[in-house]
Amino acid sequence: MRISEAQGSVAEILKTHKIKRSPLASIVGVYEELGELSSAILQKEGFKERERRADVGCALAEVLFELLKLAEDLEVDLEKEFMQALERWRVSKPLWK
Repeated sequence: MRISEAQGSVAEILKTHKIKRSPLASIVGVYEELGELSSAILQKEGFKERERRADVGCALAEVLFELLKLAEDLEVDLEKEFMQALERWRVSKPLWK
């Protein structure tokens, strides 16, 4: 699935369930899901006792969903922006090296 298709699927879900949030509320959702992802990684790596089954994949998917929702709220073509970012990263040394 392309990013634009995923973003369209999220838009459809929001429309179906009549969900309209402000960008501010959506960024809070991103932070909330990042917290869940952090917790799942800490559990998986053995730094935190398991409260429930740590599912890093599911947590990553929730973060992606919230990011796509935020992109919809802000009317950003995330696929286009991501492709442009990839080109910038290809020509310059990534910071994480």
